[in-house]
Amino acid sequence: MDEILALISQKLRTMIEAANPSSIFSRHKAITAFFPYVVWHEQNGQHKMLNTFLCAVGSGNWGFMWHRIEPLIATLLNEENSISLKQTTILISPHLPWWRFTNIKHLTQQLEATASTVPCTDKISQCMVDTLLQIALNPSLQPQIPHDMWLWLNVCPILPPTCMGHQLGSAPSVVKAVQALGDIEILKSYLFLVWSEWSCLSGQLYCYSTQPHSSEGGFPEMCTLIRENFSGIGMGLHQEDLLQLLDCILGQLDLGLDHLQQGNPGLDKSTAQGMKEQYRKLKEVLLEVARTGGD
Repeated sequence: MDEILALISQKLRTMIEAANPSSIFSRHKAITAFFPYVVWHEQNGQHKMLNTFLCAVGSGNWGFMWHRIEPLIATLLNEENSISLKQTTILISPHLPWWRFTNIKHLTQQLEATASTVPCTDKISQCMVDTLLQIALNPSLQPQIPHDMWLWLNVCPILPPTCMGHQLGSAPSVVKAVQALGDIEILKSYLFLVWSEWSCLSGQLYCYSTQPHSSEGGFPEMCTLIRENFSGIGMGLHQEDLLQLLDCILGQLDLGLDHLQQGNPGLDKSTAQGMKEQYRKLKEVLLEVARTGGD
């Protein structure tokens, strides 16, 4: 059995090195079926196979894993399981097709409860925020998200430039969901997460969102959010922090496309120019509310 698993792992590494996402995704059912063996190895302290598996599912399409994995995920999130198994489940959570699960409310509650029992490493917090933003894209799934899961935004981990949380987290439906929470600290943390020189505020890949959207993504909603939530007495410090962030992002964008592609190879000249315009406009809106209603 170990020899067979070693051969499968080698095959996965070969596919990853070939850098062909479509080829990997065409085998997503078979790769998902390999996951229980990854769990078994991880439980026995053999971490190399998990690392290979994460590279494979991370190089495929959004929601890579087969939805038939749902019963196993529910089992792995059981509170009686070891810390190692819980961590493994959290690490693969951004690659699960949450919108296809039948009992998402229970699973998200389990995920949140599980995350509170493991050490809060950078990777764990990244995965929790990445997963949250993906689930929040779908308005019909937003009510299924436990309130405490939104608090992971306050941890404010630095998300990998090309993760789905960055690509989907600025969609209109997500902006509105975070604003509806009515918590200024969560709002501010959210903006620190999705504002970045690595990603356009387009909220692309609306695979399971049924809401109409424009090419601007959630940019107009962010302008509205700033005017409605970051103006008035007591907002001066928040405004300063957000302005500093925007100045930093604009400074990075001014370094040119070659610099930006080091973090996100998929960026092109047109997208980078659009990002500059968006972030300059956000700065204008912030300066406007600071002049008219700040401290």
